[in-house]
Amino acid sequence: MKKFFKLGCLGFIALIVLVIVIGYMGSDKDSSSNTTANSTEKKESSKKEEKKLAKKGEELQVGDVVFKVNKVNTTKKIKDGDFLSYEPDSDGSIFLVVNVTVKNAGKKMITTDSSFFQLLKDEVSYNPSTLLTTSGDYFLYEGINPGLAKTGNIVFEIPEDMTGFILNVQTGIWGTEQGQIELK
Repeated sequence: MKKFFKLGCLGFIALIVLVIVIGYMGSDKDSSSNTTANSTEKKESSKKEEKKLAKKGEELQVGDVVFKVNKVNTTKKIKDGDFLSYEPDSDGSIFLVVNVTVKNAGKKMITTDSSFFQLLKDEVSYNPSTLLTTSGDYFLYEGINPGLAKTGNIVFEIPEDMTGFILNVQTGIWGTEQGQIELK
């Protein structure tokens, strides 16, 4: 048992030393290619700053995904059947319902959710409300196969008197590829 314990401790220490050595060697490679990475980073950041902007009714391709806002309306109540309904939580607010078509132009299945959308007004951003309904009218982790499209609604709770929003769309959870659609 003592021999096993001794080998286990020495093996663990050797593993830690190995990780440190590999980490150190990896940092040398990073510093030598740092100058080319900086110039590439600058080009990529300028591309990211130029987000694609489309209007309602136009298709916007972001990566392998095509987004299109079909219609926008407001309501104070969303009904789901005879027994279930949703109303805004805050006083002086309404629901902004955005009907969107998401098309997969890639080669693999994608998963989309209402959290991939965000409503922007100047410096303020609004996250979507999650509605659990019996109808399939709202995006909730929907899988879309290549070449197919899914149309659904995204609901935002907004102040009653606000207009002129921009819908920010992204291709995945991390939001690496983004675009914007005017909702006028």
